[in-house]
Amino acid sequence: WMFAWTQTRLQLPVWLGVGTALSKEIEDGNLPTMQKMYADWPFFRSTIELLEMVLAKTNKGISDYYESLLVPEDLQGVSTKVWDELERTITSIQKVTGRDEFLGGEGDKNSRLAISSRVPLVDPLNVLQANVLVRMRADEDHPEKQELRDAFAVTVQGVAAGMGWTG
Repeated sequence: WMFAWTQTRLQLPVWLGVGTALSKEIEDGNLPTMQKMYADWPFFRSTIELLEMVLAKTNKGISDYYESLLVPEDLQGVSTKVWDELERTITSIQKVTGRDEFLGGEGDKNSRLAISSRVPLVDPLNVLQANVLVRMRADEDHPEKQELRDAFAVTVQGVAAGMGWTG
């Protein structure tokens, strides 16, 4: 389940609902409490930092590309709610941490560097993977069926390696 969301760069199960929950607490006046929790409570801080790491690897443009090629047109409107929740999550986490940049803490330099240098190299693999899936779906009896499966397998391995985790 998570592996597929990692492949499409959305990673939905990790952050879905977080923005709604945090923004509700912020609206209720609990931002100072959450900021104190972030500063003083290691469990809360590590949870927020894990979310930052996942969100730093999330790529709406790549997810949109998969959707445009592989999701039936009548279902594509569903993603509007997903993108709204993603934005709510990003904004809420930035308010809790007090930073505009994910992994912006002093101790996060190595993670930030690894993600910023490695993850963009995965983009061409995602584009190739989406296009291979289109070709595989279009014709189950494609004369190059095995080659397409091999190409798909290579892109799956490459995306997983480039993302630094399988989900």
